[in-house]
Amino acid sequence: MRRVHRNGNAGAAVAAAVAVGMGLAVACRTLPARPAGTLPQAFSVEAFVPSPRVSVGLATDVARVAITADSGVVAWVPAERRAWLPVEAPTLDFGRSPLSSSRLRIVQTGDDVESAFVVPKGEGEILRVDGVPYRGIVELRRTDEALTVIDVVNVEEYLRGVVPNELSPQAFPQIEALKAQAVAARTYALRNLGQFQARGYDICATAACQVYKGKSTESPLSDRAVEETRGIAATYQGTPIEALYTSTCGGHTEDGENVFDGQSAPYLHGVVCAPEKSAWSLVRTTAPARAQGDDEDSGRDLALLVSLGVLEAKTCSPAFLKGVASDAELKTWTSRLVAAAKRKPGETEIEPPLSRRAAFFRYLVGSMGWEERARRLLAPGDPDYLLQIEDRVDLVAPEEALAAALLIQEGILSPFPDNTLRAARPITRAQALSLVARTAEKAGAPALVSGEFQGSEGGQMKVTAAGALLSFVLDPQVRLFRSLDGSRAAASELSLATGDAILFVAQEGRVTFLEVDQSRLGAAADRTSRYFRWEVRLSPAEVAKAIVRYGNVGTVRDVVPRRIGSSGRVVEMAVVGSDSELALKGLKIRWALGLRENLFVIDRQLSANGDVERFVFTGKGWGHGVGLCQVGAFGMARSGSTYTAILSHYYPGVAIERVY
Repeated sequence: MRRVHRNGNAGAAVAAAVAVGMGLAVACRTLPARPAGTLPQAFSVEAFVPSPRVSVGLATDVARVAITADSGVVAWVPAERRAWLPVEAPTLDFGRSPLSSSRLRIVQTGDDVESAFVVPKGEGEILRVDGVPYRGIVELRRTDEALTVIDVVNVEEYLRGVVPNELSPQAFPQIEALKAQAVAARTYALRNLGQFQARGYDICATAACQVYKGKSTESPLSDRAVEETRGIAATYQGTPIEALYTSTCGGHTEDGENVFDGQSAPYLHGVVCAPEKSAWSLVRTTAPARAQGDDEDSGRDLALLVSLGVLEAKTCSPAFLKGVASDAELKTWTSRLVAAAKRKPGETEIEPPLSRRAAFFRYLVGSMGWEERARRLLAPGDPDYLLQIEDRVDLVAPEEALAAALLIQEGILSPFPDNTLRAARPITRAQALSLVARTAEKAGAPALVSGEFQGSEGGQMKVTAAGALLSFVLDPQVRLFRSLDGSRAAASELSLATGDAILFVAQEGRVTFLEVDQSRLGAAADRTSRYFRWEVRLSPAEVAKAIVRYGNVGTVRDVVPRRIGSSGRVVEMAVVGSDSELALKGLKIRWALGLRENLFVIDRQLSANGDVERFVFTGKGWGHGVGLCQVGAFGMARSGSTYTAILSHYYPGVAIERVY
């Protein structure tokens, strides 16, 4: 989350900060002599850190700091007549001078100095500040009762320590999203140079500015994002924008002025957080959504088995499916399943009838060659634990119990609502085919492919699977299904976004079965965030305690939204109490209540006498909700958007251009 600051001075701020540092001309004790020729005769920041530079406040309130490098370090300290003197050591510790509140003490020499620039002695080496590696050089200043530790670093090297901490390349491995993050972070840094000039540096290292952790958190993927966008920033009318960004916007960003006073820039206008229209494709089928004979439970399984060649493509009437399966049918379907799974048939001898449910459990496991799986992968206590069912006694043979336990563990078999397996009853065709279909999925039949949808056009579907981009013909009568978090439904058409997870059957390059995995959370690009939806429950007393830094209203009676922003966020709110009413606006709303976001609704649980007993805040998102949505950028990138498209979407009207 980025806060807004008004005193950005894009341009001269770094140079001004360096000038201040180099202008410190103080008298200090003579420092130990150094061997001639080992160091440059004069010091300048420019010699060690190429432009453009940024000075980052790593710490502002430490009593002591240790700085080292592989070959040792050199501290350049101000002397008389604006000169600089070097101090060399394997490690240099700095602390507060006991003699002056405006000086630093170099612990190794006992010298007191007004400031210091520390550089690695070996060319190309990295400084370690209290063990943490940082690129660039380190400046030390004395402020009040503590030390200020500043990293002076090239902007591009600074970004290498920012981007992976603002958008994790491990959790969100989409290069275009990381490039969008790199440009936003670069723009923010350039816009806010000189932000903390009074404290001796440009920008802080925390979430109040941008999280910066130096070299220790650098990653190859985020490094690539920085390098491939080198010198590129988002500008408006030729000036770097106030590139605010937020973790998770909950499906829609907010107008800047509704969250931050005075932030009425046109590029900070709220927008929908969703893949661009070009990322969506409509897939239709000429087959009815539900074939004759399909029911809610079996239709998807039947379609899958027909596509895999396990079941003949013929109409299965409801009466047929409800009937008891014959031994011949069970053997045929199982043998075709084994063939579709490309497995070596198992050898199993079971006395008929196979139509007894427990017998079919054993026959299915045996035919798939899974007896060893059951013996070796089920722990000794697993069968008893998994088979806590009312009709356990009907599993008459140990092999039946072992097979049932394995099928339950693999997610193929589940008890009925009455907690039985109906082990002794005959198995219907619908029940048998359902077990066969789930076994096919678990076994990973080669024709059944998981991948990511990449678009469709002219009856062709493109998909990425196993790291390759593949193309298939969509059968005009392809059976279409959508899975809403595991709940499946047949469809006559599907609207798919690039990057959607799909499961399909392709036989000889033709797709006859297609299922898309969609979320109940909707189409928002940031829906994968764990903070996309949340709930917080607070009692009136807890609300009163939370808002105390902004005011005291007595006993809290109600919490009332007064104004709603363009995204649905609460931008003005009143806490109504027995003594007074407290008005809150913008960020103060979430800060006062301790909520993740301003995008929430309020439900009230009442006591028997009608008083509010608990406020239930149901919300979306995490952060201030203005500008670039970081998880949304990931979602858009996964749907095929480039970094320039992502930035132009979240910052409407800006130019994405090279500024150096």
